[in-house]
Amino acid sequence: MKTLLALAVALVAPAFQSNQPPVAYRLDYPAAGATLVHVHVQLPAPIDAPASFVMPRGYPGGYSIVLYDRFVQNLQARPASASAETLSVTRDDYGPRWTIGAKGQRVAEIDYDVDIARMEREVLSGVEASKIRDGYAGLLGYSVFGYVDGQERAPVQLTVNAPASWPVLSTLAPAVPAPLGHITARAPHFDDLADAQILMGPALQLRRLNGLIPLVLAVYAEAPEDLAIEGQLARTALDRVQAYFVDAPLTHYTVHLELLKPLPGHDYGFSQEHNDSGTFSLDTTRAITAATPADARATTLFNYAHHMAHSWVPKRAFGVGYSPFTWEMPPIIDTIWFNEGFGRYAAIAAVAGGMPAAEAAACRARMLATLQKIVDTAPPFIRRMPMLVLSREASFMYSVDFRIGRNVFSRGSLMAAEMDDRIIAETKGAKSLRDALRSIVAQTMRTGQPFEVEQFPDLIRAATGVDVREIFDRWMRLTRQAEGSE
Repeated sequence: MKTLLALAVALVAPAFQSNQPPVAYRLDYPAAGATLVHVHVQLPAPIDAPASFVMPRGYPGGYSIVLYDRFVQNLQARPASASAETLSVTRDDYGPRWTIGAKGQRVAEIDYDVDIARMEREVLSGVEASKIRDGYAGLLGYSVFGYVDGQERAPVQLTVNAPASWPVLSTLAPAVPAPLGHITARAPHFDDLADAQILMGPALQLRRLNGLIPLVLAVYAEAPEDLAIEGQLARTALDRVQAYFVDAPLTHYTVHLELLKPLPGHDYGFSQEHNDSGTFSLDTTRAITAATPADARATTLFNYAHHMAHSWVPKRAFGVGYSPFTWEMPPIIDTIWFNEGFGRYAAIAAVAGGMPAAEAAACRARMLATLQKIVDTAPPFIRRMPMLVLSREASFMYSVDFRIGRNVFSRGSLMAAEMDDRIIAETKGAKSLRDALRSIVAQTMRTGQPFEVEQFPDLIRAATGVDVREIFDRWMRLTRQAEGSE
């Protein structure tokens, strides 16, 4: 196991060893109760104007449009550090861009504020909004950090300043106990900075749970919550997912759990994966206590495992369109069936893998039956959609119309299950889909390149020796229920 961890660190480490000077980001939250955060961006060297500053309008795995640029205020730019001169800043008409300076000028620094209180009021999905509550701030990187066009692949140095008595944690480098008032962290480029979270405040509860992949439990709860039980569920989920994939490409993982009293009209029903963490923004009815029934604990365990599995699929194994991410608008992705379906199936297999054989088989069958029911009862127009069309629709509509999201992950999971059964049968148990997913993760981490849709069956065959193209082609055309119907 130590050699596997060393290999994972070796694969990840080069991104942090760049000789290129970093873009320096500083986030200031100066006082408890403030509703704005201030962001300062220092370029490693001045660049020619006009330059473009861009705020995200989506995030990896969100499959939706979130207009984070609406919450940016007071954007200013300067040609040099501490210069009294400010450059012109013009907001583009439609996109999330600001044009800075004019030809012949140079751009070195950018400052702006983000209205977090307004963001939480206007963004109705709990998992998409940063939050400031009494004694707590939970900030999603992509909701507060923008980038200068052309600088997004440069390394990043992050500094966070908070009230002096407040513990501060970044999921880029989570420390427990958390330092008070000030932290620094590094990221290989903007994508990693944006897909991380900054958490702070005396109401933030932190626990470190050791294991092959160290786990940090970071909880803000507006209801009684048993952190011991919660931590045990999260630790079990991470261990089972890591055991399924065998390797450990993560050097740490953070569960960012918010249990919130719902604001009127808001939805706290979704969770969201990130590179090395997961955000679980749920209402207070989801709190875990000693009285929580076993089936509710099992649901929590699977929700953790599902989003943890995404740290392998698709965070470290993905098709065209997923990475590098297009931050200005949701990219059209043909492989959401893989991202969400194969990622979900990996979680099903991982959770079942920690059970006795009979219980594991029953658990798998029960979960697959639920997915089959989703496919069987879908509206006819969805059942008629080929997988590529459904995936492209899900690029924008995954959670907005969750019939789309549910069907794309259900079809993908059922395809994965059928492939797994075929591989196990033909190899007499010597190979399984797990071998293929491990191979795809290793290849993507080695090359940094996504796979094309048509390559997918060949990747499975190369790893297992089993031809699954017939299964792939059938599921990509239409579901079995749609063929010949209407």
